[in-house]
Amino acid sequence: MLALCFNQNGICSVDDTPLVEVEFQGDVIANYKERRPDRGVYFGINKEDLNFENYSSLLDTKPYADLFGDDPITVGLVTFDYKFNYSLGSLALGIEGGKGSVKDNLSGQDRRLDISKYGLNLKLTADMIFEEPFIAPYVGLTLWQLEIEEQSPEKKLSLITKIGMNYTIGLLLQLNWADKESALSSAVNWGVENTFIDLYVTKYGKTSALEDPNTETNETYGAGLRMEF
Repeated sequence: MLALCFNQNGICSVDDTPLVEVEFQGDVIANYKERRPDRGVYFGINKEDLNFENYSSLLDTKPYADLFGDDPITVGLVTFDYKFNYSLGSLALGIEGGKGSVKDNLSGQDRRLDISKYGLNLKLTADMIFEEPFIAPYVGLTLWQLEIEEQSPEKKLSLITKIGMNYTIGLLLQLNWADKESALSSAVNWGVENTFIDLYVTKYGKTSALEDPNTETNETYGAGLRMEF
């Protein structure tokens, strides 16, 4: 390709120096309403503290409060959702899983309660309120099974519950604005549309089986980090 050099006297040189064409991805810096595709993916890491106030021990039917007091079961969760975008917001269908535990702090018997959660969830998110989803409220519903295990120095018992449910009301707070350069780099290199702080309130209900332990909770707060691709 010919490259021409110009000065005050006209053309000063002609050579075959190759030129590099740089294509700029304008859609990356467009606002969210303009750039978002019809489909997407959520990946999240959350933590919530569960207090099964009406739970009775698998080992000896002792109430939760007599064993663990007010200490919650701290559960770490990983979520993965496939997201359908539409004009007013989005609908996400996904899976989640996690584990949590609590140790006896009252009787001195060295007892422990562990739970594993496996669930299917549905989320409706209002992420089209603003040009960018600085604030995006959402509601969610999760169907799950819990694997519950209790152990003491003498014995150990476990069971897998029938299907239970928890509903969630939450708020996503976008972090892109806090570091726009990193957000742009993540979008170009990794396809990250948004990074959010996830704050929510959830409530667990009983399972579908009368013989299962009571898994009801009062309103429980949770928090985490969610990324949209």
